[in-house]
Amino acid sequence: MRTFTRGFSMLEMLVVVGMFFLLAGFGLVVNMDAYRSTDFRSERDLFVALLQRARSQSMSNMCAGSVCEDGLPHGVHIEADRYVAFQGGVYNAADEENIRYPVSPSISRQGGDITFTQLSGTTTATSTTLSDLTGKTSMITTNAAGQISWSN
Repeated sequence: MRTFTRGFSMLEMLVVVGMFFLLAGFGLVVNMDAYRSTDFRSERDLFVALLQRARSQSMSNMCAGSVCEDGLPHGVHIEADRYVAFQGGVYNAADEENIRYPVSPSISRQGGDITFTQLSGTTTATSTTLSDLTGKTSMITTNAAGQISWSN
């Protein structure tokens, strides 16, 4: 006569643990892709918000600092590791009024300075391209009237 014991066999335990690791691995891959996508959108949204802020400050004829008496044009300068919001017709790295915003190292940026004219908010037509390691790209453009648009 055979007696049965309660519990799971070693094979059943290995199958369950293996399935757990497969699901965990799949979840990790999906989660990393979602993180990269969020990082890319955040970077694009930051850049667009800085452009909108610079245009708004130019149109409002704003001026920061004690040296400035009348309003100034405002703009955004792109560096490898940050965006810099500046005031004045041209970017000056030594200006203490510049505001620096760190950026993600996994996203590359191609484009130049964008400066908005006082009171009108106009600018020269420009385009800036953001791209990440997975091949996602977003084109941010400003037209001569200062309108800001983007893709993706």
